[in-house]
Amino acid sequence: MNIEILVHTLATDSIGARAAARLAQSLAARHRVTVVTVRGAAEPHAALRLPTNVDVLALAPSVAAGDRDDDNTSQLVIAGDPEFRRYNRADDARLRKHLSASGADVVLALSSALGAALAQCRVPHARRIARQPAPVERLPESARARWTELYRELDAVVPLTQGDAAAPEYTELRTAGVEVRHIVEPVILAGNPDKPTTGVVISAGRLVSHRRVELALHAFAQTRTAQPGWQLRVFGTGPLRRETRELVMALGLHDHVLLFEREAGEDDFYDADIALVTAERVDSARPVLEALAQATPVVATEVPFGAPEVLAEGHGGLLVPAGDVHATARALERYMADERLRSAHRAQALRTAESAGTEQVGDAYDALFGAVKAGVRGRWGKGRRTGGGAPAEERTLPTADCRVLSDGAWEVTLRGVSGARNVRVKEQGKGGKEVVDFAVGSDGTRARIDARALAVLGEGRADLYAVDGKGKESRLRYGRCSLGGARDVGHLSDLNLFHWVLPYASEGGYLRLRVWSRQSHAELVTVDYSDTSLWLTGWLQGEWQIDGDLTLLLRRRQEPARTLAAGRARFEGGWFGAELNMEEAMRARLLMRENWDVLLTDSSGSAPVRVARIADDQVVRRDVQRFPELVREEPPDLFGPDVGRAVVGLRPYFTADNELSLVVTEHH
Repeated sequence: MNIEILVHTLATDSIGARAAARLAQSLAARHRVTVVTVRGAAEPHAALRLPTNVDVLALAPSVAAGDRDDDNTSQLVIAGDPEFRRYNRADDARLRKHLSASGADVVLALSSALGAALAQCRVPHARRIARQPAPVERLPESARARWTELYRELDAVVPLTQGDAAAPEYTELRTAGVEVRHIVEPVILAGNPDKPTTGVVISAGRLVSHRRVELALHAFAQTRTAQPGWQLRVFGTGPLRRETRELVMALGLHDHVLLFEREAGEDDFYDADIALVTAERVDSARPVLEALAQATPVVATEVPFGAPEVLAEGHGGLLVPAGDVHATARALERYMADERLRSAHRAQALRTAESAGTEQVGDAYDALFGAVKAGVRGRWGKGRRTGGGAPAEERTLPTADCRVLSDGAWEVTLRGVSGARNVRVKEQGKGGKEVVDFAVGSDGTRARIDARALAVLGEGRADLYAVDGKGKESRLRYGRCSLGGARDVGHLSDLNLFHWVLPYASEGGYLRLRVWSRQSHAELVTVDYSDTSLWLTGWLQGEWQIDGDLTLLLRRRQEPARTLAAGRARFEGGWFGAELNMEEAMRARLLMRENWDVLLTDSSGSAPVRVARIADDQVVRRDVQRFPELVREEPPDLFGPDVGRAVVGLRPYFTADNELSLVVTEHH
């Protein structure tokens, strides 16, 4: 059959766009699938990973998702719908024109706004189905009667939760002959529950009030005393971004919480040990299912339409009362302290999520299509512009998936490649000459990359290629890369230099390696604050003369260049500790705003070494980790009795290379 999926846009990495991509993947193995976008370019966002055998038709490719090309309000979308202001009469005209000649067998609308529009548009010989992403009770009461009236014209409606399917509005639809069938959102299932321990808790979703991200932060803060080695990663965009960052700093969690201004992907959930869902209101079980599908146990609030529908206590997760910080913290600590419990729940989580896998959801929709086929006015599919039947052949580009093994090596799995003999790593840049080959196994799809063999690469970047028996190179695209084990540095401690490699996706979507290679390295672990100083701790690797003194240095970036000694550093058992007194930066500053790099040097006379945080799984750290600003008034005798005292702020930050710097600012 020919299936069309109506969605607002695929040009952004939004929840709606991801839902469309996953549903398309569920259906594309057995049908011809076209995603029709109302706004935005036809090229889907790279993070969506839309299958290549799915077509995209953009009705308004030159109109961005949030722009308006018409001042007149939509007459098809119900006034009061949460997405009412997204659409206008120009959208109405484009939808009517397309649907009247679409030639589809089934048209699926993925929002209540587009469902209402679909109910009022003629689609010859096609079945019209609306997926309801949020419970009907979320619609304003004034809009529900109109919603029910319009949805009577549809052939089927798909609520995402069992609780929503029991709403009175759906009873009215059933009475009117509309097929109502609860089908969960599809999720991508992990291959198996065996994955490395990472010490990571993930919290994902929009940064809005009902998500209660502040509760997640307070609960995580309560676990710090008993479980100090864990990290919380918060994903999402929204109006509470600034407040969330400020709370992280107020709770002293700047070294333990990373904030990602994007949606979480499957890799992010897979790389976590625990998922935390603290929302007091959810529209579906999607946040829980996404984590369970990646074999990640969940601590979730017990609220309607959410975790209780898919998660039994102790079978892949723990349920806590909504709004209870202490209960949430206790559940987190229970998982943090018990690796055996986490391991047992990983397998149970994956089994729980299996019913929401793309294949299973595809089966459920096929059953729905069969149920609504009977009684079609005219012949099923009559008048189509394109034939139905077998789907288009999926064209997989040369792609590499990779994951970290327990010994620190990388396992690379090839897709869309035939006859590969080697995976080749080539240095980038004019001076890059190093090439390292790794043999592909007898199955033709897997290669093992040893981090030690990559130690010949210089600092910079490298690309990956599949090489066949004739020496032909095919550049590999970025697939699914799980970096969970990358935080364990034990497998490289025997090297006489510091060498660290991380895979990432280039702007064009290719697999690329970021390489750090240094004779000496000072890895920053924590930054603590007192009233007048920063306290830095970390470990050293490479060529250090540690029997002498270690000195902490500051080097001004602006002219005139200057390097000053900011204090001595202690060294014990491979670890260093150093105090950075703010008075040194106050005394040395010349401008209203200055940047200083932080370095360590020993007594050997070798070049000073930048302090950096590199040995984990973050290719670029500056965008996800922020530090508080240390603010104080200059001492009265700093420049003499006749010089006015300024208020000065000092804030650490990471550069693009994950090296530590300071910005010193005079406040007014």
